[in-house]
Amino acid sequence: MQTYIVIGTYQFIGFYVTQYFLNQGEEVIGIDWADKDDSPYIMEEKELEIGRSANYIYFPVNKLKLLDIARQDTVFISCYDIYHGKYGNTELLLSEIGSFIEKCKKKGLSETPNIVLFMPVAEESLFQSIISAIEGIDSAKIIYLPTVYGPWQSEAMSFEVGINQQGSSVIEAAIAKEYTGDALFVSDFVSALEGVLASSDRSIQLSSNIADHWNKCAAHVFDEEIASSFAPTPEINKGSIVEVQCNTDPQEGVALQRKHNKRLSLLKKWRKAK
Repeated sequence: MQTYIVIGTYQFIGFYVTQYFLNQGEEVIGIDWADKDDSPYIMEEKELEIGRSANYIYFPVNKLKLLDIARQDTVFISCYDIYHGKYGNTELLLSEIGSFIEKCKKKGLSETPNIVLFMPVAEESLFQSIISAIEGIDSAKIIYLPTVYGPWQSEAMSFEVGINQQGSSVIEAAIAKEYTGDALFVSDFVSALEGVLASSDRSIQLSSNIADHWNKCAAHVFDEEIASSFAPTPEINKGSIVEVQCNTDPQEGVALQRKHNKRLSLLKKWRKAK
């Protein structure tokens, strides 16, 4: 039986990928790290959603190299979550992941499991060691993602920063770190995932079928002064472009993220009051 290994299982992209495969009845091994500013209640909430499944088991990232992965298994590495998270020791984290990939390769490239990187479209230099490690692995694939938004988006990303009404300097810093040329609602990304995995292309960039998707979201998040100050983003194309049919429009997607944010804020206040 195939097993899915998700590195970043309690982050944003990794969480939804984990949840998707568990809902399909698949076996999932979750690997994660503790973000330096993560609140314990966030981890607990995510564990309530996925941790009770009999098909799920969790290991901390420092136990990653102990796993024995079979050829038919698939390993998802969420570089996207590493980039947009707040983990304090990225170098150590990447070293753990790199060592794991090298261990997988020791059985021979033909016996190496499927490896899929979720990569932020505007930033891959940080992950050059990981990209180099998967070179020569026929079953490896890189999926480049634009800004992905929705419930559980990283607190460091611009839409979540805007919803939390942070100051303009914090918003500007968050936007500077993102690709603002496109966006996808997280459930639309997950719905497209299996089709993308079936593709023979090694490098794929996901694209929304909604024109100017990021800016349409931004109009529902930021005030008019901030929204009007955005500079045009140069288009970035990496690999084969796969257009995702979006079932959630920008206004609805932002509303769902706001609703989830409000629920978490109330939960946090309730926990502090206990």
